[in-house]
Amino acid sequence: MRCYPLVVLAALACASSVGSAQDSPIQLCVANMQLEDTHSSNPVGQAALMKYLAKEKSKSAVQYVPIDPAESEPALQTAKAKNCDYVVTTDQTESHVQSDIYGGANTVNPINMPVFYVAVTYKLTKVSDGSEVTSGNMKTSDRGSEKDAIIIAMHKIAPKLTDAIKKAGH
Repeated sequence: MRCYPLVVLAALACASSVGSAQDSPIQLCVANMQLEDTHSSNPVGQAALMKYLAKEKSKSAVQYVPIDPAESEPALQTAKAKNCDYVVTTDQTESHVQSDIYGGANTVNPINMPVFYVAVTYKLTKVSDGSEVTSGNMKTSDRGSEKDAIIIAMHKIAPKLTDAIKKAGH
């Protein structure tokens, strides 16, 4: 009979250690956004993506870690050094402006309004083995600015990343 409380305590201790291991937050490193296959980066994309990822509802606790590298391989190495589980890289592959006449031909004073178009590719990589979890391309436009079009793209990318992490088993 004296052994029974010890067995119960040992089982509880084991269960609590297993529970705490599962409750440790997932580390997601978020790289700067690379600009059209150059060595330049745009911090607007990273900041917007982190903001929208933080708003995503996830069953797992996720900790977002900003990292400076924008290119895939340096970002992966930095993510390893920071003990991240995943790293997401983004690349602005397209940016252009087109004029849009607001009001049409029948309007007395038509307004020439620019429309900013961007395309952003994204890739979520598992840091432990370098395997790709998900990737894709997002095209958006905005009448305000290129910056706003990038922010819209990141808003659309965030739930795709969250879903991919959930499907990966976290």
